[in-house]
Amino acid sequence: MKIGILTFHCAHNYGAVLQCYALQETLKGMGHEVEVIDYRPEFLLSPYKVWSIRRNKSYNSFLKRLILECLTLSRWIVRHKAFDLFIQARLCLTKEKTISSSFDAYIIGSDQVWNPQITKGFHKPYFGYFEFPKEDKKYIAYAASMEASSLSKEAKDFYAKALDNFDAISVREKTLTALLQPLTSKKIETVLDPTLLANVDIWSSIVKRPLMNSKYVLVYQVRPNKNTLRIAQHIADQIGARVIEITAWVNWRYKKNVYQCCSPEEFLGWIKYASCVVTTSFHGTAFSIIFKRPFYCLKLGKGDTRAASLLQELGLENRMIEKTSSPDFQAVDYQMAIANLSDLQKNSYQYLVSALNL
Repeated sequence: MKIGILTFHCAHNYGAVLQCYALQETLKGMGHEVEVIDYRPEFLLSPYKVWSIRRNKSYNSFLKRLILECLTLSRWIVRHKAFDLFIQARLCLTKEKTISSSFDAYIIGSDQVWNPQITKGFHKPYFGYFEFPKEDKKYIAYAASMEASSLSKEAKDFYAKALDNFDAISVREKTLTALLQPLTSKKIETVLDPTLLANVDIWSSIVKRPLMNSKYVLVYQVRPNKNTLRIAQHIADQIGARVIEITAWVNWRYKKNVYQCCSPEEFLGWIKYASCVVTTSFHGTAFSIIFKRPFYCLKLGKGDTRAASLLQELGLENRMIEKTSSPDFQAVDYQMAIANLSDLQKNSYQYLVSALNL
């Protein structure tokens, strides 16, 4: 079967490109012909442009923003090349940047493709509203996500109609299943993010090991909080390690042991070989679990639902900690978590098989 994946593949974000790669490789492993639809809306490209005076919105002064762009330009160039190389070399992209009718099935997701804050409103292509008749093509939502604990009436009305476009629907969090299920008669499944569905060998084959022989505690923040580095240093002091940070964005400050331009392959390597990971990121949490690393995920309130849902499913709720805490370092007992993960992988894999055979 010829399958087109529609997701946030072009966002220069580690989770975005790696989840796309994982879904692609999983579907190829099933024997399908798979392409990633090279659809690039401006709201995905804009935050990661090499040059953007609008980027530093916290500064009202045009001159300050101009100076910041000049200070960070070289790092943006390096980071942009690292992500572009991954996207071009690892993803099977369509030749066109439009959504064509050339596929037998369209899989939309995962990532936060249904988050109107990211997509600047309800972006209809991610709900299967395409410019050609559906006919006998299959529309499948796989692990679609958004950060929401409630829905407005406008959102409920939109989702109630949009969900009818899909032949099979799955989301990434149980909380989202609970929000959307009352809006449709179709059963909504809860499935794993593709990064957790993919066989670990897929990741091991592309990991780039960091050139560091000493122990380190890795920090990765998408939602920055000053307590993350404090907790990481607290743990590093306990285990005799240094603190290394990978940033989700380029910053004008140069700091020792802070890496702003890692490739996705290097990102995987830093997690795989860490003595501990301290993160505020869903995918930072997910890859810590994939590589069976000790980790702590900070509670920051809004945006916690994705990581909290995963940890609850795996029985690892104790690895999500209060941001004001100072934890005593403990390794993770992965025996039960891996057994739970294996069950979830089987269920998620079976969802894809069943959806494609409808």
